Amino acid sequence: MKQSFKFFIGLALIAAGVLWILNILGVLCFEFSTRGWWTLFIIIPCLCALFSDNDKVGPCIGLGIGVLLLLAARDIIDWSMMWQMALAVIVIGLGVQLLFINNCNSGCCHKSKVYDYKTISREGKDIRSVTSSFGKQYLSFSGEKFDGAEVDSSFGALTLDLRGAIVEGETFIDLNVSFSGVTIIVPDGMAVKVAVTSGFGGVSDNRRLRVQEGSPVVILTGSVGFGGVEIKN
Repeated sequence: MKQSFKFFIGLALIAAGVLWILNILGVLCFEFSTRGWWTLFIIIPCLCALFSDNDKVGPCIGLGIGVLLLLAARDIIDWSMMWQMALAVIVIGLGVQLLFINNCNSGCCHKSKVYDYKTISREGKDIRSVTSSFGKQYLSFSGEKFDGAEVDSSFGALTLDLRGAIVEGETFIDLNVSFSGVTIIVPDGMAVKVAVTSGFGGVSDNRRLRVQEGSPVVILTGSVGFGGVEIKN
């Protein structure tokens, strides 16, 4: 990631210097303006992620939105048009992402790299803190005691596999999902309650066997915006 960032910064500086010289010589005539400079904080990281991460959909969405913001900031397009086009870019990206996630769920998730997570001790419980962005992550808790999790996922695909996890009583998973897809795999018969606030997204329950008497309960809380959460066995 650092090498990609240095590469794009160096390339941008070289291009800026060449354009400056051409402007001085009168080859190219343009007025330099710093309007919209803040969009580079969106465009450059997305460019770096596009060339360094396996997932391409999230960085492409972010890059498209960054470019649209730059065009609007420089009055090349209207702000109203910008928001409409940005929404269209998001819809296209989500469609591609959902196709990608479905392909992953059909049998390739087990080949994905397993990522680490942080553990926060709270009221005698070990809460997993998972942050996922611009990529595909697969986390399995098999053989571990699972006391709950706080999940922050954006512009990516995240799978939480609770099969084989030790769950006692009620366990909470607090979700903050935006422009992303999250899949939660639970054992057959485990009860799941959904208390999630959603906007331009939602939670789908695709389990075969939904409730088994006396089983532990996983409660989903938090919010989902421009994304989706799937529960499956």
